[in-house]
Amino acid sequence: MIKYTDDMKFLSILLMLCIFLVSCNREQTQNIAGTEAPVTKIMLSDAQIQLANIKAIEVHAAIMEQNLELTGVLKVNEESAVSISARADGRIQKLFFKNSGETVNRGDSLYQFYSDELENAQREYFTIQSNNWNYSGRYEPSLVLENKLLLLGMLPNQIAQLRKDGKIMFSVTIFSPFKGIIRSVNTTEGQYVKTGQTLFEMADDNQLWVEAQVYQEDLQFLKVGMPLSVTVPAIGGNIPLKGKISFINPSIQQGKNVTLIRSLIDNQDKNLFPGMLAIINVKSQKNPGIVIPASAVIFNKNESRVWVRNEDGSFSGRIVETGIQSEDSVLILSGLTKSEWVVTSGAYLLNSELILKRGTVIRSNIEM
Repeated sequence: MIKYTDDMKFLSILLMLCIFLVSCNREQTQNIAGTEAPVTKIMLSDAQIQLANIKAIEVHAAIMEQNLELTGVLKVNEESAVSISARADGRIQKLFFKNSGETVNRGDSLYQFYSDELENAQREYFTIQSNNWNYSGRYEPSLVLENKLLLLGMLPNQIAQLRKDGKIMFSVTIFSPFKGIIRSVNTTEGQYVKTGQTLFEMADDNQLWVEAQVYQEDLQFLKVGMPLSVTVPAIGGNIPLKGKISFINPSIQQGKNVTLIRSLIDNQDKNLFPGMLAIINVKSQKNPGIVIPASAVIFNKNESRVWVRNEDGSFSGRIVETGIQSEDSVLILSGLTKSEWVVTSGAYLLNSELILKRGTVIRSNIEM
């Protein structure tokens, strides 16, 4: 008995395809020689169809949903960012928070501060208040100085204590008026600062931004307000987080052909942190039309083509307009109608045979 090797099997398949092409060519040569009509149909026998593994399906109207999967990153919600600045000229004597990433609650001690202006305002306030015989306490000069102390960073209970015992606070503790994550600490202990100088930058951590880059050709499927889901691999990502597109950058990054989209997601559990990788899924829109397998479409630079099986059993090439695509399906906008039969397997072989037959017509006309 003869044992077939892999090389022998490959040669036998190649020989069968050559026989198929030659037989197709012989059947058409007598009909096309001496004519200038372009070849638009290919007729094959049942044996040739089986040999070439040509298969076709009936097409139907359907709705195709565009699904974009984007890689993004979690970032600080810049809309919640706040700065804490020095209220007066003075020296930072102690910092209670020194590192970015630390969480600060509203009312937490931020830093201790010495200021000549703040000390003089306290002395003046106590002096006026001590000479105030108006027991209601609403003495206009003292109210003006009280408002000044508030603007310089003192709290009402600190002012009340000063009014009660007259003890001047040479080192005043300044408390945080916000809750959030420290983004940056812009001062050090012992540093002399000026009025208005930024000491801390903070942002809310109850919500974070998730940002991703999108190619220009995908922008047509996206719009502000469109829902999306976000999974974060670092925390397991079993339950996707829900969000909506809140921003689409109207400009394209120079030289990259991409732009930025952004969504706001909740972080109530405080298990998400800026810098984490995120996977964003956007189901953009539902598009009605005819949906066919991607294997049925032959793409090139100028056009997209499918092969249709006609009622007489022949096959014709058809130019189509394609819409959105997935890994295994393509939306056909025009060029096909319902109930037609489109070739899903062997389309490239039919296309090669058409090119071969058109070449035969040209050669025949030249010889004549």
